[in-house]
Amino acid sequence: MKKFNSLFLTWVLFLLVTGCGKAVYIENQQFVLTEAIDFDENNHLVVYTSTPVFNKEAKDKYKITSSRADTMRESKVMIDSKTSGSLAYGKSQNVLIGKKLLQKRDALPYLDVLFRDSRNEINANVIVIDGTVKDVMYTNMSDKGRIASVIKQLVESSYQSRITVQTSLQKFHQQMMDKAMTPAVTEMKTEKNELVISGTVLLHKDGTYAASLNNQESSLLLLLQRDTRNNIPLTFHFPPEKFHTDEGMSFVSFNIKKAKQKVKTNYEGDHFTIDIEMKVQIDLTERTFTLDLEKERKQLEQVIEKELKKQCEALLKKARKYQVDPFGFGIYVRAHDYHNWKKVEDNWGKALSEATVNVSPKVLIKSIGVSE
Repeated sequence: MKKFNSLFLTWVLFLLVTGCGKAVYIENQQFVLTEAIDFDENNHLVVYTSTPVFNKEAKDKYKITSSRADTMRESKVMIDSKTSGSLAYGKSQNVLIGKKLLQKRDALPYLDVLFRDSRNEINANVIVIDGTVKDVMYTNMSDKGRIASVIKQLVESSYQSRITVQTSLQKFHQQMMDKAMTPAVTEMKTEKNELVISGTVLLHKDGTYAASLNNQESSLLLLLQRDTRNNIPLTFHFPPEKFHTDEGMSFVSFNIKKAKQKVKTNYEGDHFTIDIEMKVQIDLTERTFTLDLEKERKQLEQVIEKELKKQCEALLKKARKYQVDPFGFGIYVRAHDYHNWKKVEDNWGKALSEATVNVSPKVLIKSIGVSE
C-alpha cells in the first residue's frame, strides 16, 4: 500500500510540474563568441562582436556587428538593436583589444562589465591586436571556419608551441591587480589576409602599452616565468668563427626539455639583487654546420649557455627599461623579504628597473637526435 501511495504521489507531482515555457530555438539566439574593443581615427570607442549563424538558409557562418559607444555596457544595447535574436554573452572565447587603445588608455575600465556580470565567461583569451581590430574581425575566413574558433585555436596552439603566452580574462585581471607583477598578453596581427600570432605584449602597471616581444623573446619569457610544462623551442645564431663555418650557416636549434630554477633575492642599501640560477636540459633539433659532438659536445654546451645568458639578459633589460615585471620576480621578493617589499610595493616596476639581475644558466645536452 505504501508503495502504491508513493507511486501515486509521484504521478501527481509529474502532472503538476509546469513546462519550461516558450521554446527557445538555437537559430534565434546570438551567442557572442568574440568581443573586441578599439579606438577609431577620432579616438572614440568602437566595440565589435562575432556571433555564429545557425540558420541553414544563411551563406555566412558568422556575423560581425559593431557599434560606437562610451562603454561596453552601452554598446550591448546598440548591438542588440542590430541583431535578429537575443544576445547571449556566456560563451565568449576571445576578448580582443586594439593596440591603439592601449597606447592611450587602460583597457581594464572598459572590461569592467565582463567581470561584473556573472553570466560572462572569464576564461576567454585576452589578445592585443597589432594594427586595427577591424582588420582582424573582417579577415576572410571562407576557407577556415568561424573567426572565434580560429582565433581560439590559434592562440592555444601557439601557446602549446611556446611562442607566446596565454592569458585568460581572469588571469589578466589578476595580473592587473597584483602589485608584484605586470600583465603579459598574446599579440596578434593580420598578414596577407592571414591571422598571425606575432608574440607577446607587455603592459605597464597602469594597463597601458609598454613593449612587444617577438616569438623568440616570448619563449624566453615563458622560461623565466618557469612555465616549462611543454618543450620550449629556441634557435641561436653564433659567430661563424666559433665552429669554423660561414655566417649563413651558423645556427643551432634545440628544445628545452626541462629547466630547474633557483631565484634568490637580496636587499641592501635600498637596492635589490636578484640571482637566477638555471639547470637546463636540451634536445638538439637542428645544426647547420659540421661538428664532432663526441669531441666538442662540451664546447657546444658552453656556447649555448653563453648565448642563452645573453638573450635572457637582453629580455630582462628590455622589461626593466619599461619598468615592467611580467616574470613575477616581485612575488619572490614579497614571499622572501616582505619587510623590504613593503617599501617598494607601490612602485615595484621602478625598483626592478634599478635592481641588479643576474642569470646563470647551466646547459646539458640530453639528446642529439638519431642521425649521428
